[in-house]
Amino acid sequence: MPPAAHTPDGRTPPGTRVPSPSAPAPEEDAPDEHTAQALAAPLLGGWNLVDHTRLVDGQVVGHPLGPGPPGRLEYRPDGRMSALLMRRDRPWPDGLSFTRATDEQRGAAALGFVGYAGRYTLRGDLVLHHVEMSLYVEHVGDVLTRRISWEGPRLVLHTEPRPTRTGGTTTDRLEWSRDPVRPDHPA
Repeated sequence: MPPAAHTPDGRTPPGTRVPSPSAPAPEEDAPDEHTAQALAAPLLGGWNLVDHTRLVDGQVVGHPLGPGPPGRLEYRPDGRMSALLMRRDRPWPDGLSFTRATDEQRGAAALGFVGYAGRYTLRGDLVLHHVEMSLYVEHVGDVLTRRISWEGPRLVLHTEPRPTRTGGTTTDRLEWSRDPVRPDHPA
């Protein structure tokens, strides 16, 4: 199977078949189930967001969720994943409940939040997030591709490069530290 094509924003178009490691494509170099599990082992467990930076042509241009955003990433042994990230300074009036807020207030708060879940598969140094539910409606059914690297014990994920309006290339870099409690090693 040829590699999946990606849209300009780094997503795999809906309907593009990307095989899972538990059922690899019939390729000569596709990993068997044991190899796929070994590739996933370092990712398993919970991760806390350390830093989220946006780069254009390799240069840091900002922090999309502001300084020190809280975030949580989870990879489970059963092939499930979830990601939750948010701005610390999301606008919200004191004492207001979400159900009593106006659509405008809820919309402004939602702009500072990213949340999605689904299944994940691995292909070399890529982890593919098969989105089943998301705050961003357009991501449901998509595959979000992240390039994996390591800085010591920290997991670093890069979004796929995408073009800017000015002809450059942008990507996001997300750095994660391991949560001390892992699902395969209960506390």
